[in-house]
Amino acid sequence: MSTPEPAETTLHQSDRVILEHALAEPEGGAGRDLIVLEDASGELTARALDAAAARPGARVLGWSASRRLTAALRERFSAQIAAGSLILPAVDGEPTPLVDHLAAATSGASVPAAGAPAAAADAAADATTSPDGGAATSAGGDLLALMRLPKALRELDARARELAVHALATGAELELVAGGRVKHMSRSQNETLARTFAEVAASRGIGKSRALAACGPRPGTRLLEPARGAARLRVRGQQREIPLRGVGGVFGSASADAGSVLLLETLDAGIASLEGVERAIDLGGGNGLMTAYLAAALPDAQVLSSDDDADAVASARLTLAAAGLARDGVSVRWDDALSQEEPASADLLVLNPPFHDGTAVDATLVQELLDAAARVLRRGGQLWMVHNSHLRYRPELERRVGRVQQASRDRRFTVLVATRA
Repeated sequence: MSTPEPAETTLHQSDRVILEHALAEPEGGAGRDLIVLEDASGELTARALDAAAARPGARVLGWSASRRLTAALRERFSAQIAAGSLILPAVDGEPTPLVDHLAAATSGASVPAAGAPAAAADAAADATTSPDGGAATSAGGDLLALMRLPKALRELDARARELAVHALATGAELELVAGGRVKHMSRSQNETLARTFAEVAASRGIGKSRALAACGPRPGTRLLEPARGAARLRVRGQQREIPLRGVGGVFGSASADAGSVLLLETLDAGIASLEGVERAIDLGGGNGLMTAYLAAALPDAQVLSSDDDADAVASARLTLAAAGLARDGVSVRWDDALSQEEPASADLLVLNPPFHDGTAVDATLVQELLDAAARVLRRGGQLWMVHNSHLRYRPELERRVGRVQQASRDRRFTVLVATRA
């Protein structure tokens, strides 16, 4: 099904260079299913659907680690999903790992139900075997994957490996085309892709953007192992080492972000005053550092780690397990700005918010999280937030949540405490 381009749509330069390189052949990569990853604007998906419509049987397989983005794409392209020309994961329940999504889509099986256990590499391997034990073929033949270059090298490494593992398991030919602004590109991106693909080359530039094209997945490629690290924190005044795990492109990987550490040090100094906390939430839980602290410092409280990023959800779960803190009452949820939480259902929220959308500062990201915190906090509940000192968020916090006090500050970060009015 073709998707007409809105008259006022302006295609991002990075998307243009991806499409011009990937679909340069007269048949636009005839015979190949198109995989579109992390399509923030939806325009790569729209153009991919147009290209697939010219090739009978070809489909577009979309995927994002973001619950919000996946939901937005499902809403925009609902007709194409219904027609079977676009396959996207569900957004209810648990996130579907990319390898599971591709394995289900290209083996002729249905996409795994929301909440089903992730099979990871096993799911991709199973795609080579039919129910009767014979060899199965990829439903779409060869594969062409399109994406913008992510900011984090580990995210690029993870996605490249996931695609390659799937291609090797199914016997499909795979080409990955990833584009971005030249000022944000580096030789390290070429080297990262070259660990997984035999051939990596740069496209010609369009304006200030360029694409990298990689093909020939290397035999023996495996999924990226979670990064391992640790943080030493005071928990109720006692030094404790918290093991950390980082999956894919999660912020901070397996390291302790300095802003989070300052927040937790400050919080621990006054933890005795929070004895009445029955439910605490780490909003934007990331690799699980602050969630692990809450679980350790508040052993009788329910603790929730909530994040829009599937890599963060996986990281937080691994961190809690490694720390021995995966107890009853401690949970991790894939969610967009606490959309699944009841109003006035928490006594304490901690927040180290994202200030960047990719490489650009975006203040609206924080505003929405503050509104979510205000909705979910009970009257008299507290939001502990850390931010870069130069961004001056105190007036915003007072307007959206309630009375604010500065709890601590160093040369880089400020910790503010807002009490819900």
